Amino acid sequence: MSDPNTTDEILATLLLHWEEAWDQGRDLPPETLCAQHPHLIEKLRDRIAALKQMAWMTKSDLEHDRSINEPDTMVGRTLAGRYHIETLIAEGGFGRVYRAFDPELQRHVALKVSKSNRVSSPEQANQLLEEARRAAKLRHPGIVSVYDVGRDDGLVFIVSDLIEGQSLAEMIERNRPKPSDAARIIADVADGLQFAHDQGFVHRDIKPANILIDLQGRPHITDFGIAATVEQISKGEAATSGTLAYMAPEQLSGDSHLIGTRTDIHALGVVLYEVLTGKNPFDTDVPSSVREQIILRQPQFTTTFDIPDDLQRICIRCLSKHPSGRFNTAEELAAALRNIKTGTGVSRQLWWLVVPLIASLIAAMIWFGKGSVGDRKVQTNNINSTVDVRPEEGAFFFDGKSRIITPLISFAPCTLEVWFRMADDRREQFIIGSDVPHNFGIGIGVNNHNPIAESIRGGFHVDQPITPGKWTHLAAVYGPDETKLFVDGKKIGVGAATLLPSIQTHFVIGNVGEDHTNLFFKGQVRCLRISKGERYSTDFEPEFSFKPDAADSAHRAILIFEGSKAEKDRVIDLSGEGNDGKWEIEDDLSR
Repeated sequence: MSDPNTTDEILATLLLHWEEAWDQGRDLPPETLCAQHPHLIEKLRDRIAALKQMAWMTKSDLEHDRSINEPDTMVGRTLAGRYHIETLIAEGGFGRVYRAFDPELQRHVALKVSKSNRVSSPEQANQLLEEARRAAKLRHPGIVSVYDVGRDDGLVFIVSDLIEGQSLAEMIERNRPKPSDAARIIADVADGLQFAHDQGFVHRDIKPANILIDLQGRPHITDFGIAATVEQISKGEAATSGTLAYMAPEQLSGDSHLIGTRTDIHALGVVLYEVLTGKNPFDTDVPSSVREQIILRQPQFTTTFDIPDDLQRICIRCLSKHPSGRFNTAEELAAALRNIKTGTGVSRQLWWLVVPLIASLIAAMIWFGKGSVGDRKVQTNNINSTVDVRPEEGAFFFDGKSRIITPLISFAPCTLEVWFRMADDRREQFIIGSDVPHNFGIGIGVNNHNPIAESIRGGFHVDQPITPGKWTHLAAVYGPDETKLFVDGKKIGVGAATLLPSIQTHFVIGNVGEDHTNLFFKGQVRCLRISKGERYSTDFEPEFSFKPDAADSAHRAILIFEGSKAEKDRVIDLSGEGNDGKWEIEDDLSR
């Protein structure tokens, strides 16, 4: 019997390939996509059908307020004998939105109409209407109200509030709000989400295009068309839906049991990042790369953006890879946003104007000045390869472009641990990794000074900054039930279970993976150990150095490196298993 988690992950990948082709105007048949997985053809066909059915209500390719040169045959028409269509507001490949007048209630409304060729059967139409009726039950000042749904001559339509103003997407493009206004807007959106969550709904497609800003600057959430109830999700009755760049890791990795209200909080974190910076945190035009970043790469803020630290921390917490790392509720997020100090950050700007030279001098003294006489650098037969070991320190020195390739193939369950001292470098970097592009691996590292545990289920990070220049013990246990992260022997975070890697790849020290040219570690490693099984379950006292285990140990070490044990480009394995490593250094890397 196949693993349901693996099946879901394969389906998510195949569905992504279909969406990539669909965006390019090609409708790939399930038989072509499932050439290597024929048993999944029908399941993939159902998921594709679900996306097509819902796309007219949710697709974000609508162009608002654009000039329409060609006459629209819908303008001037009256639907259901009641709604008189006046003008076209927006149009996309799946549907159109019109400004219409309802004479019975003497008010203008928004009329969203499917294109007839997108709803091909009465069964599909009935399903769409049922989705809309469910959304119509939500009544809140921060949610666009749905008043009516119906059919007219083969067309399915939804009648809702007409919000005079603009979408948040248009606001970001035309006049991006300042941080204090961004915090207010997202807090108000969180209020609306909390109401929907309290009623048992998960939106699953929060994005700037689905947040309308009225003339008074108040946000309104729209397009609850693909919203699902928590009960539907728990029973597996809700197909994965949403807009790729705003989807949470659990929506893409096959962890459907993790989809819930905190999935919306992740999407709102993406929106907050975009409002603050003008960019999506997963900023690439290649869908497969977007998926990889969402599942694995933790977004960061750069000093280019003058954003209060508290606001940055709130946003990054929303974007945690595992739902447990995010805010528990939208209400909690709203409270956090309203309690921060949203100043301009002038003092922080002045600080960076005053100290960069001093910081550079100190860093140079610490990392390069001391011990330069005692350095031992050995040229290897690898192109531009050297090993940088400082015997008096007993540590490997990684400069942000060097690594050690081990012969050890990644596996699970396992335990990775390392004594390290990092440079004050605010970026994502991996101390141990086994990542394969688009497939992911197992590893540990730091992100903006916070520890992270990577796994093929997506990984997670914990907001507990590690002090640069201080020796720190970092350990992660990758088990069949959960992933545990420890700093200096204290358990600081728990994530999802770890699956067996589907692609064999070597563990690499100082880099995210063998086939990558980025996310390198910068700092020192005194010693590290890779063990079979789950070595730690509760808090422990870290060993200062690592020794071989008994052959029958349930968590036997199968790789131990120490910084003082290297010969030329060979790094000696002290575990007794013969897993010696090879030092490499790459030039001209894109980091």
